[in-house]
Amino acid sequence: MHSTIDSTCPDNGTLWRLSEDLRHRLNPRLSETLFSQANGYIGLRGTLEGLEESTPERCEGVYLNGVYSREPIPYGESAFGFATHNHKLLQVPSCKLITLKTPGKDYDCQEDSRELDMATGVLSRQQRLSHSLAGQLDITTERFVSLAHPELVCIKMHISATRGSHDLSLLAGMDCIYGSSADANDPRAGSLSIADTLVIEEYRQDSESISLYHRVVDSDFVIASACVDQLTTQVAMTHECQDQTEQPANIYRLNLAEGQSIELVRFAFYHHDTSMSVLKARQQQDMAACFTLSYEQHKQAHIACFNAFWQTAQLQIDGDSQTEQGLIFSLFHLFQSAGRNGTSAIAAKGLSGPGYDGHYFWDTEIYIIPCLSLLQPDLAKQLLMYRYHTLNAARQRACELAITPGALYAWRTIGGEECSAYFPAGTAQYHINSAVAYAIKTYYQASDDWAFIQAYGAEMVFETARVWLALGHFNAEREGQFCIDGVTGPDEYTALVNNNFYTNFMAKKHLQFASSLAIEFADRAPQAYVQLMAKLELSTTELEDWRLAAAQMFLPFDERLQIHAQDDSFLAKKPWDLANHPKDKLPLLLHYHPLVIYRHQVLKQADTVLAMFLADDEFSVEQKARDLAYYEPLTTHDSTLSSCIHSIEYAEIGDLPKAYDYFEASARMDLDNLHGNSEYGIHTACMAGAWNSLVFGFLGLRMRDSGLHFHPQLPQHWRGIHIKLRYRQRLLAVVLQAGQIKFELLSGAPLSFSCLHQGQLHSLSLNSTVPCLLDLTN
Repeated sequence: MHSTIDSTCPDNGTLWRLSEDLRHRLNPRLSETLFSQANGYIGLRGTLEGLEESTPERCEGVYLNGVYSREPIPYGESAFGFATHNHKLLQVPSCKLITLKTPGKDYDCQEDSRELDMATGVLSRQQRLSHSLAGQLDITTERFVSLAHPELVCIKMHISATRGSHDLSLLAGMDCIYGSSADANDPRAGSLSIADTLVIEEYRQDSESISLYHRVVDSDFVIASACVDQLTTQVAMTHECQDQTEQPANIYRLNLAEGQSIELVRFAFYHHDTSMSVLKARQQQDMAACFTLSYEQHKQAHIACFNAFWQTAQLQIDGDSQTEQGLIFSLFHLFQSAGRNGTSAIAAKGLSGPGYDGHYFWDTEIYIIPCLSLLQPDLAKQLLMYRYHTLNAARQRACELAITPGALYAWRTIGGEECSAYFPAGTAQYHINSAVAYAIKTYYQASDDWAFIQAYGAEMVFETARVWLALGHFNAEREGQFCIDGVTGPDEYTALVNNNFYTNFMAKKHLQFASSLAIEFADRAPQAYVQLMAKLELSTTELEDWRLAAAQMFLPFDERLQIHAQDDSFLAKKPWDLANHPKDKLPLLLHYHPLVIYRHQVLKQADTVLAMFLADDEFSVEQKARDLAYYEPLTTHDSTLSSCIHSIEYAEIGDLPKAYDYFEASARMDLDNLHGNSEYGIHTACMAGAWNSLVFGFLGLRMRDSGLHFHPQLPQHWRGIHIKLRYRQRLLAVVLQAGQIKFELLSGAPLSFSCLHQGQLHSLSLNSTVPCLLDLTN
C-alpha cells in the first residue's frame, strides 16, 4: 500500500488541502507533523483522537509556546561560562483523547480519511464503520486551534447510526501521561515526557468537565488545562467517571437506533502563569467569555482570522502548482506558529514537534522576520519584542563571556538563557547579534515604525553592537584592520576560526546601522536619545569606535582565486570530495566526528554566499558569481537553511535553472520530507526561505534606504507570479509575466519604487497600476 498523504493539486480546490487515507500510512509521524495546527500559543500535533489508534510510531504532542522546563546540562568536564541549563518545550495534557468503543463487536473500517484545509486551519475526519449484524456507523470529527481566542481548542465529533442499532461507549478525557521518543543519535531530534516535567497540583472532574493544574519541574510555571464537553442527543445514556489524574475521562454508554445520532462538542482551554491565583482568575474569565459563543460561532471567528491573513498573503504561480502549494503550506505554518504576545517567538520546528527541544535560533531574524515584515508586520514586531524582553538575559550572557558593557543573545534558547551545550557550534556563533540587528533594520525599512525603534529597537541595536569592539581588535599585523578571532559562522562544519567573512561583514553592517541610527535618533527625538545614552552609559567616544571598526573591518579576500575567503584558514584546508561522497553518509554530522569535518573544506550551509545575498548591492554580480561558483560544490546543504539562499543568489546572477532547482527543494522540503527528518517537526526557517526565494530571488525585491527596488526574472516554464506585499502601511499587488511586471497599489499613500531593468523611479497612487516592460529572455 502507498502512503496516502495527498499533496497533489490538479485544481485550485485541492491546492489548499492536504488529505490522507488513515488506513494506509507508511509514516505516521510525518503525517502528524504535516497535519499539525497552532495559533501562536497552542500547538497540536496531527495525531488521532483515540487511544486505541496509538502505535509505537506515534509522537503525541500538545505544546504551549514560550512555556518550558529548565533542566541542568550534564558535562563530563565543564568549564567557566558553559551553558548550565537546557530549556525544553513542554508537552502538556492532550485534549484530543476522545475515543469511540463498540463493546463486544469488531467493526470493519470501510473509510477513514482526513483533510486539512489550509485556507481555514480546520482539520476534518470522516469514518465509516460497518458490522455484518449491527449495521453501519458514520463518524465525522473536526478540530481547530482558535486564532480568535489564543487559549482555546475546539473539537466536534458527530456519530450517526446510518444502518442498524449499535451499543456504544464514548470516552472523553485528557491524556496526561503520553510521551515522545526520538533518535538519540540525531542532535536535531528531541525527546519530551510529561512524567518528567509536570507534577499535578490540583484536579477536578464532573460529568461535563475536567480541570487539571500542573506545576513545571524546576520552573516557576503553573499550567492549567481544562475541557468542557457538551453532548447533544435524544438517546438515554449512562455516565461514569474514570477518576484518575493520569487519564481522567468521562465515559458515556448508550444505544443508537437506526437514524439516531450523538454529537460531542469540546472546548479545551490552556493557560500558564507563575501564580496559581492569577492563573485561575484568568482561566475563569476566558472560559466565561468563550461560553457566550457556540461552536459554529467560534469556528467562524477563527476562519475570519485566516481569511484576513490570506487576503494579504495570497500568492499564485502560474504553471507550477506543486511549488505554489508548497508555499501555501509554508505560509500556513508560519502564520500559525509565530508567537503573538511579545514574550514568545517561533521555534525552528514551530509548534509541530519536539525537534531541537522547541528552541528559538537566528532562523527567526535572518529568514522569518524579513518574510513576515512584508506580509504580517505586526507578527514580525512581536517576534522582535521577544528579543527585547530577553535583553537582560543577553546582557548577563555577555558578562559571563567577559564582555561589559553589552549584550550577547543566546544561540539557542526559549527563555533567553543560553542552552547550547556545544559552544563551538553554539556560543561561538556571535553573529546572532548581527542577525537581531539585521531583523530590526529590515522591519524598520518595511514598516517605518519609528515608535518601535525609539522605545525598543535602538536599545537592542546599541547594546548588541558593543559586543563587536570587545570581541575584535585593530590588528597591527593586518595594517590596523579590525579583526575578529575565535568565531563560528553560519557554516557549522567550520568552527572557531579567525575572521569568518560572514561574521566580519555582518558586524560591519551592524556597526554601520548602529551609527546611523544614533544620528537619526538624535535628530528625531533628541530628548529621548539623551535619556537612552544616559541609561546605557553610551559615550560619543564609543560611537566613534563603532564607525572606525566598521570602516576598518577586515574582509578576507583571495587575490589568486578572486573570491572572498570564508575565513583565514578555510582555503588552505583539504577539500572534501562531495561529488564522490556516498549519499548514505549524509548528513555529515551524523556520520563523522566534528574534528574530521573541521579539517576539511566542506560547508553545511550557505556562509559567504549568505553574506553575498545580505550584502545587497555592495558587491558586483560578477563577484557574487565567483564566490557562488567556488562554495556551492563544497556545500552539502545538510541544513534546510541553505537551498533557499542558493536559489536567491543563482537568480541574482541570472542562472534561473539552478535557482529554480534550489527553490523547488525549499518549497517542498516538508511536504516531500526531503531531509528525512520532518517527523520531528516542520522547518519554519526553510518555509520562510522558500517565500524569500520567490520574492527576493525571482522578483528581485530589495528594501533599501531609498525604497523598494525590483529586478524580476521569470523561470522559463512559469507563466507568471501573482503576489501581494505590505510595505509601510500600504498593500501592493505585483504580477510578473513574460515580458512585463505590473504593480498596483491596493491601499495606502502613494508609493515610489524602481525597477532595475529600467533604472528609473515609478510612482503609484491608490488603485492605480503601473506596467513595466522587461527583457526576460534569459
